[in-house]
Amino acid sequence: MNDTARYAIYFAPAASSAWWTAGSHWLGRDAESGADCPQPSAAGVSPDAFRQITEHPRRYGFHATLKAPFRLAEGFSEAHLLAMAQAFAAEQQALRIDGIGIRPLNRFLALQTTDRGSRERINALATRCVSYFDLLRAAPSATELSKRLSAGLSPRQEALNARWGYPYTEEEYRFHMTLTCELTGIHENAAAAIGDAAGACFAEALATPLTIDGLAIFKESSPGAPMTVWKRLPFSNRAAANANDANSSGLPAAGRLFFVVGPSGVGKDSLLQWVKNQLSEEAGPIFARRSITRAAHASEAHEPMTQEAFLQAAQTGHFSMRWQANDTSYGIRRGIEAELKAGRDVIVNGSREYIPQLRELFPDAQILWIAADPAAIRQRIESRSRETGAALEKRLLRVTEFNARQADGVTHIDNSGPLEIAGQRLLEILQGRTSSS
Repeated sequence: MNDTARYAIYFAPAASSAWWTAGSHWLGRDAESGADCPQPSAAGVSPDAFRQITEHPRRYGFHATLKAPFRLAEGFSEAHLLAMAQAFAAEQQALRIDGIGIRPLNRFLALQTTDRGSRERINALATRCVSYFDLLRAAPSATELSKRLSAGLSPRQEALNARWGYPYTEEEYRFHMTLTCELTGIHENAAAAIGDAAGACFAEALATPLTIDGLAIFKESSPGAPMTVWKRLPFSNRAAANANDANSSGLPAAGRLFFVVGPSGVGKDSLLQWVKNQLSEEAGPIFARRSITRAAHASEAHEPMTQEAFLQAAQTGHFSMRWQANDTSYGIRRGIEAELKAGRDVIVNGSREYIPQLRELFPDAQILWIAADPAAIRQRIESRSRETGAALEKRLLRVTEFNARQADGVTHIDNSGPLEIAGQRLLEILQGRTSSS
């Protein structure tokens, strides 16, 4: 993934609509196809001047901002953005915009609504977008921050910019679809002609309803490149069915985090693999892949890393969790945070020592404690052939020091016997058929 790319959560009318046709022709570019479009004319305004007047909105494409452009934070990918966007769109209800018209906004010309109810509903949608997707947003660069702070922001806008990376959010948000650059310095006759041309260009569209019925993710592939439609996510019928649910927040329900711990040799890997084989890969939980400073081995499907690479990844924010055990570093990459936000359950093969930090970072995490009798543990450790001699005895000694009673509020699963017995117990917990308290 190109880490200089930016993404934005926009509303963009359907590509087949009169609204999209008018907007693309007005700006001179179709952000769906990337093709140039012939622009309308305005009396007394040359084609070059008209193109210059629409230059800035043309680069961004015809849209209304819900969450302003952002780069993905370290540890997140386009797949995480898409998963969260799909989950978010599934919880939204289509919003009809009444009172839409072409009006001045500060020194710009934009499509806006005068209908208070429409404004309130759109503002609520934008606020949900800003907060929900902020997990993925990288901190602004020094250049981006300086550009914002030089824009003459109010103290409140500066606070919003610091919190969300954009000053025009929450109560400062104004729904609009930008049509021009600043018209400052343009003769009033030319400005009036531009307004008349906009009215003519959007006449057919203004005669039809405008409904926000989905999200459009726009992508800027490199700094200064034109933004194009990357993905469209329609709002679901399920959201409309739940519209009158007083308990509905309009946000996806978060997934559950299961943190599986137990001493070496207890059979965690085999147990988790057995459970994984019973579940659907598409609809089942995510089994987090561990990053470990240990060479690849047939007994574990982890991401092998050198100590240097692990430390670099940790310093640049790629891990949600990391811990040390037996002179080895373990990490869980940040992608699990996006999976949880998108409503997917996540299972982490963890460490007892990390439980205090886990409870601070993920207070709702469910801890599953796997146990087995010492003889079974010794046999399993010896059969793995990963350690011998002093290293083997050190690991076995640590098993005897592993005291499940040191942690309260956990679910205990005995894996001393056949794998299927403990596996069925774990499967029932993950599928919610039995209590994990």
